Parts: sequence; structure tokens; C-alpha cells
Amino acid sequence: MEQYRFFIDRKVTSWVREWHEVEAESLEAAKKEMIEAFHDNMCVETFDEQEYLEGTEDYMEPGDNGGNCTAELYCCEDGDDSLLTTNIDLVNSN
Repeated sequence: MEQYRFFIDRKVTSWVREWHEVEAESLEAAKKEMIEAFHDNMCVETFDEQEYLEGTEDYMEPGDNGGNCTAELYCCEDGDDSLLTTNIDLVNSN
């Protein structure tokens, strides 16, 4: 018997920790500035680095993704990584 290779691409949610730095006269002033930047969604200027928090990944279902697929099955044996099916196909077949 021969073996054949497949892969599944899955959409997940996960937590990312972003590190930010603020220059201020005091910790209280820095907290206030950072809270304002956070609420204005303008943390680009304070951004320093980020890391993915391991163990926080959660598989998404189509309902979590506006009804779009969140898992795709591919065959990688025919040279072009052809899409075979998605979890939308599974939902639609029930």
C-alpha cells in the first residue's frame, strides 16, 4: 500500500501579548497616557514588540467567522495542493 499526504488549514483565535512603552513624568501619567492611547486604538506609537501566548489557540467554527469556512482539507500529492473540501461543505450536507 502507498501513503498519501494531506493537510488541513484551520482558522483559530489566539491571544497575543503586545509590549508598549510610554515616556512620562510619573507612573500615574504613563498609565493615563496608555489608557487614552488604548481607548483611541492608537497604540501604534507606543508599540515595542509582541509574542504569541502558547496554549491560547481556539479552533473557530463557521458561525464564529460570519458563516465562512474555518477548516480546509487539501491534497498535496497532485502537485498543486488542491482543495478537496471545507467544513462549510460538512455543514451544508447536514
